[in-house]
Amino acid sequence: MYKVFINNKSVVLTDRRIPDDISDHQVYLVYQDFEEIHYVINLLDTSEDLQGAVFYHDNLPLLWADFRAHFKEIDAGGGLVRNDDNQFLLIFRKGKWDLPKGKIEQGESKLEGSLREVEEECGVKDLVAGDELVTTYHTYDHKGSRILKRTYWFEMTSNQSELTPQQEEDIERVEWMHLNTAAIEELDTYPNIKLLLKSTIDRL
Repeated sequence: MYKVFINNKSVVLTDRRIPDDISDHQVYLVYQDFEEIHYVINLLDTSEDLQGAVFYHDNLPLLWADFRAHFKEIDAGGGLVRNDDNQFLLIFRKGKWDLPKGKIEQGESKLEGSLREVEEECGVKDLVAGDELVTTYHTYDHKGSRILKRTYWFEMTSNQSELTPQQEEDIERVEWMHLNTAAIEELDTYPNIKLLLKSTIDRL
């Protein structure tokens, strides 16, 4: 299964015939035609009532390839950074809490790009990388093109107390926070970030 966020609305691509968690505000389609994806993407952009879509096909790799063909793809990397006090490192940018992340440069590995972006955005120098976490997907429009951003996430540790927000990337604050399930629900952040935080913190 793949879950992609379009304007904070979820598109689920699955080879499971009837998902358990489908809601009244989602459209469910048995995928048949390439143009269906284009139609649903536009519908999600314009409809206030529609909050998501589920595409079913028994050939998930084919469905995923057809979906990706509607976008220009960018790979990014970021970190879920924790310290010895079980706090997590968050940034505040453009009115939302977020996790440090950014575009992976040509020639970098996923991990190298992720470590560099966290260091640059937060001014952290003592990062230690851990396991790779879930990969998240979201889309946005840029200069008339639809972009699908795939973000690779890694567990990281740091105990640095002096943090420096990267102001040229519009980062206003960098803070250590205690997070649990309730706090994540209240956090003003993006749905893909909530998905990552919940899936990780639940097992810690």
